[in-house]
Amino acid sequence: MPDERTTLAAPCGLYCGVCRNKLVAEVCHGCGCQCGECAAAAHRDACAVYRCCVGEQQLRSCADCDDFPCTRLIQFSCDPIWRTHRPILENLRRVRSIGVEAWLNEQEEYWADQVRQERWLRLASQCEAERREVYG
Repeated sequence: MPDERTTLAAPCGLYCGVCRNKLVAEVCHGCGCQCGECAAAAHRDACAVYRCCVGEQQLRSCADCDDFPCTRLIQFSCDPIWRTHRPILENLRRVRSIGVEAWLNEQEEYWADQVRQERWLRLASQCEAERREVYG
């Protein structure tokens, strides 16, 4: 079972430490969380990238996949509503290069800037509003 910190490195390359569900709503501990009490399981169940990477390929992350970057992951990163997905390919390349622990250190340092974090949360809120408008 991954430790609490490692759960913040989503298999798709997102950094769960700046997710609205974790920071604002406090309903999720990160995609790798297995507590059964947070929103992680619902996110995993709805995520085709997670199902492929962890479920089918039995990998820790898409960075470990021989087919990286696959079409599914590229489309996920280019989703016109979820603009917060855009950094995943470069995040995964970085994980491949330096490892997940060092990448998490970089993410923690980068996102320690409160102004940057607030801008990211505003973008995530805009994406969520667009999703509701399009999909209900």
